[in-house]
Order: sequence, then C-alpha cells, then structure tokens
Amino acid sequence: MHVNNYNILLKRRKINIIHKRNLFFFIIILFLLPVKFYAQETNYIAISSAVFDILQQVDPAYETRIEFRLGETNLWGHPFSGIMVNTGGAAFLYLGLYYDIPVGDYFYITPSFAPGLYAKNKSKDLNLVLQFRSQIEIAYKFENKSRISIGFSHVSNASLGKENPGVESLVLTYIIPL
Repeated sequence: MHVNNYNILLKRRKINIIHKRNLFFFIIILFLLPVKFYAQETNYIAISSAVFDILQQVDPAYETRIEFRLGETNLWGHPFSGIMVNTGGAAFLYLGLYYDIPVGDYFYITPSFAPGLYAKNKSKDLNLVLQFRSQIEIAYKFENKSRISIGFSHVSNASLGKENPGVESLVLTYIIPL
C-alpha cells in the first residue's frame, strides 16, 4: 500500500510540473523551432510598465522592468537580462533568451524565457526564490527602429516549491535601440 501511495504522489508531481499556463509558451516555442529567426543589427534597452497578478488578483500591484537585450549573437536566440520591481516591494532579477520573429516589415512576435531570483518583500509569495518567467510579446517597429509592444508573462517556480501560485502580468514595453 505504501508503494502505491508513493506512485500516486509521483504521478501528481509529474502532472503539476507542466502547468496549463506554461504549456501555451512551450507549444509556441516548439512550433517555431524550424523558423529562421531574425538577426538583429543592434542591442536594445526595454523599459516596461505592467499590471502584476492580473489574472488571480490575489495581490495585484504595478510593476516596472528594465532589460538589456543583446542583438548580434551566434546563439539560437538572443540573450537578455533584466530586473522587475513592483509596488509591493518585490524584485525579480533574471537572465534568459528571447527570439524575434518578424511578421511583415513592422511587426514582431517575441517569445522569451528567463530563470531568475525573486524577493517578495510585501508582495505576492511565490514560495521559492528561484522562479521562471515565460513571456510573449507583439511589437510594432517604428522607422527609427524603436518598438512598442504589448505582452503577457507568467512567473512561477515550476512546482519546485511546496506550492506554485504563479503570477501573470500584462506588460506594455518601449524598446530603444542602442
């Protein structure tokens, strides 16, 4: 009987690792694997404003982000790093990869993924310092190569903690070429 309970717990754990919210981003990335990604000519600074915890509304706040996005690279994708802070005092420092997919001459779809370190302060408790952010953006490129985008992101501990409440943000970003 003890072995049977253990197997049930293992099955539940495996199911919890793949969340429906993250599955969407995973499918997009798999779907886009054969796509040749756009080689950027420059680096960018991205400045964002967002609504933190927009779906669950357990502990909503406003957030601000700043990111450095590397353009030229030999990698499959582009490295980026950033920091997010919100009005609840939380901070999230992250490093990851993003992929620019051109749609015509002026639009881009940009999925990204970044692990990072989260400090909650008085904001939402995500039950672990290590968190993972997945995001999708749709951007419009201006003639001066700056962009404006709207995005949706999900941050969670991928069920590595006791609980995995996760948090979603609706993000408005201005991307400035350097």
